[in-house]
Amino acid sequence: MSALRFNTAVLVAASCLAVTAAHADASYQTLPFVLNWSNTALIASNDNWGSCPGVMGYRGDNLTTTIGTDPQTILGTSSVVDINANQTNPNTFNTSGVTEFHLSNPVVALQGSGTADAPYVQLHVNTAGMHHLTVAYDLRDIDGSNRNAVQSVALQYRVGTAGNFVNVPSAYVADATTGPSLATLVTAVSVELPAAVDDNAQVQIRILTTNAANGDEWVGVDNLSVTGSAIPVATNDAAWGTIKSLYR
Repeated sequence: MSALRFNTAVLVAASCLAVTAAHADASYQTLPFVLNWSNTALIASNDNWGSCPGVMGYRGDNLTTTIGTDPQTILGTSSVVDINANQTNPNTFNTSGVTEFHLSNPVVALQGSGTADAPYVQLHVNTAGMHHLTVAYDLRDIDGSNRNAVQSVALQYRVGTAGNFVNVPSAYVADATTGPSLATLVTAVSVELPAAVDDNAQVQIRILTTNAANGDEWVGVDNLSVTGSAIPVATNDAAWGTIKSLYR
């Protein structure tokens, strides 16, 4: 009679610092993949993700021409790599897109605009041998200015490096900010991705917002993780017993 032997993945927390040995930004990282932005040396200059493997930021130019577009409907890609490095004040910094803020709790944040139509942070993971992938992160309202936008945020994925992304409706946050003059809201997101992402060498996952009405707010994307469990390896004990008997 057949029996299944299960190899269980041991999930060990790792930070972006822990994977910097790869020295590549869009390299595909094995699971578990966990990062926060506590090491501010990882992003040293504008538009340079080279010290944070598996992560890229894009400005999202021209992915939509309509203010207030639902980010769940933005499935295309941007070629404009973006990170505004070493900023300190989200209340006054007005260059939209993807920005690193050196706060007491450092973070990388998104803000849409007429140029940064749909900015996003994109992760690159290798899920070979893994299934039941869970993506989790915190959306942090870090904008304490007088802006008060409805800043919606979506989660999407694709397998491989080409084609449209696929939206994950259960991860949608209709408004990740409060205001005006408030910057305390933290929205935790955790969702299991469809089986389509299982056991693939190249999976891309992104978190994006769009150009909102009434003055876009900065939304931090923090404490990201992509975890899973090992796909069971089946062994047929009866068949193995037969093979062994041939050599007795």
